[in-house]
Amino acid sequence: VFRSEGMKRLAALVERVSPRDVTVLILGESGTGKERIADAIAHASRRASKPYVKLNCAALPLGLAESELFGHSAGAFTGADRARLGVFRQADGGTLFLDEIGELDPTIQAKLLRALQDGEIRPVGVDRPVKIDIRLIAATHRDLTAEVAAGRFREDLYYRLHVVRIDVPPLRDRPDDIGLLADHFVEKYSVRFGVEGARLTDLARSELERRAWKGNVRELENTIEQWVALSDGGPIGPLSDQAEPLDLKARVEAYERGLVVDALKVAGGNRSEAARQLGIGRVTLLDKLKKYRLE
Repeated sequence: VFRSEGMKRLAALVERVSPRDVTVLILGESGTGKERIADAIAHASRRASKPYVKLNCAALPLGLAESELFGHSAGAFTGADRARLGVFRQADGGTLFLDEIGELDPTIQAKLLRALQDGEIRPVGVDRPVKIDIRLIAATHRDLTAEVAAGRFREDLYYRLHVVRIDVPPLRDRPDDIGLLADHFVEKYSVRFGVEGARLTDLARSELERRAWKGNVRELENTIEQWVALSDGGPIGPLSDQAEPLDLKARVEAYERGLVVDALKVAGGNRSEAARQLGIGRVTLLDKLKKYRLE
């Protein structure tokens, strides 16, 4: 979802590189959509019909990182009561996306480099190497050249990943896309929450366009999600700078409201039938209609 020149150039690069079986390094601030770029490359590649496996390296505990990546045999260590494939073997023949690769510990970086260079891995507790055939896509919000200079990221691994580099621009550098993205998210969450006729006012658009969006597209999406969830439909006004993000309870309630609205539509307004579709009693449905002001 874009109209800015920067994103047009990025889309052209993605289209050009996707069918070519090369390693891609995606760089950009948190929330810019690096995973979406990886998805686009994977789904347009020659391996599109093969497995596509994702792993967030920032969520890897150091003691389990090697096992998550390369797998282990049963009994390889305490608690390993069964064998594990690891993401490299899960993605064999297809594409592996390693998100936030800049968070990997240097000891794991060395093993990752060897796997990429040799085309084989050695699962924990296994004596013989295992051949693997993957296309790697990696992403990080970190400046890897600075990480290399500081000794936190291996230079040889950086150059092994840096075959094709894609830089995703922050939202503040693509203001032409803000309104278009906002409309997209209004439509998305209107459907999800069962809110009809929600639309941005001119005042709302001005509010969105003046913000810095330090959290980029993710922050914009979360803002519109809250806006629509708290709306009864129709024109949506500007958010307060003091607005708190939706907590889990509010998100669940907004989603539940959408389910109730959808069930009523499918049932043609018949409340007994809508309750049956939702798997709840008619009295419970009536309570929810009152709660969400849908009576």
